[in-house]
Amino acid sequence: MPSGNSAFQCLSQAALSRSRFLRLAAGALFPFVGWRLSAAAAQNSGAPGTKDASAPGRMRAILVNQFGPVKIHSYLSPADGLQVNTQMIEGPNAVVIFDGQLLLPYADEVASYVQALGKPVDRIILSHAHTDHWAGLQVLTERFPDARVFALDGIAEQVRARGPARLDGLRRTYGDRAATMVTIPTQTISEGPQRIDGVAYDFKRFVDAESDLQLAALLPEQKVLMAFDLVFSPNEHAFTGADHFDHWMIVLESLKALQGYDTIIIGHDTPVDRSAIDSTMTYVKRAKEIHAACADAKSYSETLKAAFPDLQQAGFVDLSASYLYAAPH
Repeated sequence: MPSGNSAFQCLSQAALSRSRFLRLAAGALFPFVGWRLSAAAAQNSGAPGTKDASAPGRMRAILVNQFGPVKIHSYLSPADGLQVNTQMIEGPNAVVIFDGQLLLPYADEVASYVQALGKPVDRIILSHAHTDHWAGLQVLTERFPDARVFALDGIAEQVRARGPARLDGLRRTYGDRAATMVTIPTQTISEGPQRIDGVAYDFKRFVDAESDLQLAALLPEQKVLMAFDLVFSPNEHAFTGADHFDHWMIVLESLKALQGYDTIIIGHDTPVDRSAIDSTMTYVKRAKEIHAACADAKSYSETLKAAFPDLQQAGFVDLSASYLYAAPH
């Protein structure tokens, strides 16, 4: 977990009701430096002195880290929302939102939390085109109609092409908790350094890793790496359905070469330290070997789960297998 002075403390109850959530959001609970998270999330963080718990016990959580005038708020959805994160970077005058959740109710909670911060939304930025990160944008764009949605050049085309079919599948599984419309980014985020509301970012573009195209963001003044789905928690399986094992390893090596970025914010589960880059590399390497040896989705899924029996989110393995073996192997 993040090193230095980041001390984990309880912010909310394991069973976080909506009224409790909104009271927490509206209250003066965040003047302290350091990550804060729910008891359930702390139990699963991998931090010293905590125990790992099964996925069904995980509930939504809010994590906050303050760096002087800048606060990073992370909303972590429950297991049925794939524990996807929405990041909210609160600057002096505005909030920048990264990613929009899988399910509408959780995106709605994100929106209520942001509104309770009392600052306008400068923009919404999508890290990549996987549905669990953009489906909830339907709610965020309704709640914040003046906020433009940004993404790397090429991501909008991916969402437009694949989005309708992905939402059809979501609605079969989740019913009215799933989005009914595809929300496509309308603005292109530029690579390289830039300031938004006084906060310095260095946006980077990566191809052929966990997804075909993915954004990462460095916050150089806070020494935070927002890696999204380029790095996975050592507690969880990774999604490997894009079949980019070799190049993903190259990307991870480039992230590992970054100096001083000891706090890494990821797309699923709580923040991690640099050791998660190594554990992700170990996982991807083993997944590549298993893929080369297995002729069908069932054997890939069973073998990969057996290789990492203690990891959670086994559904990622089944989903990955369905993509990897959709065509003849």
